[in-house]
Amino acid sequence: MIVPLFLVNVHASGCITSCRLTADTSVPAADGTVYVELDNNTGSVFSLPHTFSFSNNTRHTLTVMNTTFSAPSGARYVWNEWVHSSLQWTPTLMMQTPIMLFNYTGPSDGGPFTAKFDKQFQYTLTFKDAAGQPLVPSPTSVVLSSAGSSVTTSTYSSQWLAATSWTVTSATWEGYQGALLVPVPLNLASGSASAVVGVSAYPASVKIVDKLSNPIQGASVTITFANATTRAFTTDSQGTVQLGDIPIGPYSARVLYQGQDQGTWSEDASFSPVSTVTLNTGGTSSAPVVSAVVLLTIFGVALFLILLAIKVRKPPPPPNI
Repeated sequence: MIVPLFLVNVHASGCITSCRLTADTSVPAADGTVYVELDNNTGSVFSLPHTFSFSNNTRHTLTVMNTTFSAPSGARYVWNEWVHSSLQWTPTLMMQTPIMLFNYTGPSDGGPFTAKFDKQFQYTLTFKDAAGQPLVPSPTSVVLSSAGSSVTTSTYSSQWLAATSWTVTSATWEGYQGALLVPVPLNLASGSASAVVGVSAYPASVKIVDKLSNPIQGASVTITFANATTRAFTTDSQGTVQLGDIPIGPYSARVLYQGQDQGTWSEDASFSPVSTVTLNTGGTSSAPVVSAVVLLTIFGVALFLILLAIKVRKPPPPPNI
């Protein structure tokens, strides 16, 4: 609410010849000095706080000269507005005083006119997946919330925010907006801060094998995420594709091999980081596959034939004389 300054004199005490007005600032003296120029006169510059003495029935201007500056604490101060008591005055650098028929100094006068600055600190956010590994790429945006207000940003280092307690409440990654594992506090009330943000991203890989569990190289694998985003891969010599991180967990894998559609499989990387897909192909090896029963039967027949041959070849007994 913008309030004309001449309406703010209801609590001020009257003055006859000389009227006093105190101008102050929200910047602590230890963090820096705010300067104002009186009546657009470059030779009349004052540091705040300062109490001015003006002639009765006159009006003046005070203009803030330094709008942004850094403090030894690492904070940054950015110009906001002029305020008087609990009433907003104006966001412009120049403040015009009311007609000086009253004093504006102490609490009984409504207090000083204050050049209000916003105090800010820098923050840095880094991201990890559900396995605790660095997340690549970073989220496309995150939302930071504090006391009913929120800020959406896509830049995560050397950024300035109001010096208060914030919480990372949302993250958008790979097109999925609800990708935050848990809300993450970011306390900027007393200084710059950093935070590690966990994202619902799960490392995953797919291995393609034939019926004999031999790896299949050169198979085309199309991955569809829960948000309908797709990516294409080709299996390596081990029949494997590294999918990287899967948003949220669920995905489907469609496999093409030798020009044939081998079907689509569903998986959830939050439960199974490695998915093995067996194609209905192969089934022979370099040596024939023979069951143990067949081997025993062949061995038994061979032994019988050998014994029979030995019996047949046994010489007849000598004749009796």
